[in-house]
Amino acid sequence: MDDEFAPHVDQIKRALDNEIEESNILADLKKLIEFRVPLEEAKRSLIKKYGGADKSIVCKLGDIKIGDQNIEFTAQVMELTKKSININTIEKTIFSGILGDETAARSFTAWHDFGLNAGDVVHITQAYVRNWQDRPEINFGSKSKVTKLNTTIAINPEILQKKLAELRDGDVNVNAAFTILSIEPREIITKDGSKNILNGIGADDKTKAPFTSWVLLPELVAGNTIEVKNAYVRSFRGVPTLHINENSKVKKLEKCIEFKEPKKVMIRDIIESEGAFDVVVEGNILSVRPGSGLIARCPECSRVIQKGMCRVHGKVDEKLDMRIKAIIDDGTGAMTLVLNAELTQALSGITIEQAKEIAKAAMSQNAVEEEVKKKLLGKMLTARGNMSKGEYGITLVATNVRESHDQINERASELLSRAGQHG
Repeated sequence: MDDEFAPHVDQIKRALDNEIEESNILADLKKLIEFRVPLEEAKRSLIKKYGGADKSIVCKLGDIKIGDQNIEFTAQVMELTKKSININTIEKTIFSGILGDETAARSFTAWHDFGLNAGDVVHITQAYVRNWQDRPEINFGSKSKVTKLNTTIAINPEILQKKLAELRDGDVNVNAAFTILSIEPREIITKDGSKNILNGIGADDKTKAPFTSWVLLPELVAGNTIEVKNAYVRSFRGVPTLHINENSKVKKLEKCIEFKEPKKVMIRDIIESEGAFDVVVEGNILSVRPGSGLIARCPECSRVIQKGMCRVHGKVDEKLDMRIKAIIDDGTGAMTLVLNAELTQALSGITIEQAKEIAKAAMSQNAVEEEVKKKLLGKMLTARGNMSKGEYGITLVATNVRESHDQINERASELLSRAGQHG
């Protein structure tokens, strides 16, 4: 069986009473994936098809995703809070907190009193996962069954203590230590009115990462090395961001964590992650995509527009800009590389004024794109920036880019070495 699908086929089989051939499950699962059905939805669909609609899918907390239904797992109650909420003018008591197992810690809400206490090890069936502030939250409802177990779970402290490079969307109860490289206040508008927050960049000995603090604390000063406990992670534009709130504890450390400038990474390695902040890649430009060169933007929202029409602001006086959207490939993987106007002009040698003249002479903005292609196709570039995954695929938005020196022999040796390691 394909290693990629084996654990998912096993999950489906465990949710069924009848004996369905693994080969049939695998074939059906692959077919749904080919039709772009999300993996978790595909698994639920097959369980229902094979007569196991009321059965739970056994999983670990590290595997859960927003939208999961009928999940079954064993975990320890790490934190528990009782609170009252108002639903349609009716006051209701709910219980929320943190669950943990060997793979992850996740927030939860119990909509009934299951007699939970902090420290309990529980086996839970018929739970579901909903989106709470853009991160997965486990919910127990009227159909859920909670059984207390007379056992222990060896929760790995490493799931709580994280390096910045290990942050993943949905992580809760995260502990991390880093040096604040930069921080600035920002005023935002919430449903309760305006609020002052802090946005910053932190660094440990491996990487840099963005963070947001929803509380103003004296320890949060550029240059300070801090230890943060009980933070959580949400992704912003595909990049995991550490969030500090009123439940977090922040302590200033006397030691200084030395940050080393990022080394070049292989594209294959970073596209396996959810997102990456401040990484360096090197590869050849295989193609320059449509929408490169001279473009028009809305002066209000900066969206790319056509014929002076913005889908949000309607007819506007367009603002001309430049960019490059290219495919960069290093032999291990490929992704879209996006360069802003400044980097586009520096790399292509074409200014916006020159681009206007090229477009005017050819009576088409596409002429600028063709000029950019002539200058870039096949060239080897070193790019530094932030990688994200989204509806448009895997993208590196560059903060810096330069043409690489001729390093064919060095790169060949590096790729052969890596091929041997993964062979």
